[in-house]
Amino acid sequence: MITSFITFFATGLIFILLSIPLIKRKIKINNWYGIRLPQTMENEAVWYEVNEKAGRYMFLFGCLLSSVTVLLYFFPFIDEVYTIFILLALLIAGSILLIVKSISYANRIEIQ
Repeated sequence: MITSFITFFATGLIFILLSIPLIKRKIKINNWYGIRLPQTMENEAVWYEVNEKAGRYMFLFGCLLSSVTVLLYFFPFIDEVYTIFILLALLIAGSILLIVKSISYANRIEIQ
């Protein structure tokens, strides 16, 4: 159980740490880090706006993932296998939601 705890808790922390430079608008347009869509790569203002919003989503998701991991670890009211499935489902669903929300926001910004 400790290995899965460390894995999911650390993943949440990584989301949090990666979100901070995006929220602070410290990341310039690049090919490696941030939301890289045609509309963000072509317009610096859109890049910063979309990546700040995506960073906020990442931060909230990282906090949620880490919190749920701690909750399930210190209050083990379900079996370890189910705990791992719950955390894995949260990780996958949260990542998909983060991507969808970021793309949706980028499309809204582009229209305006």
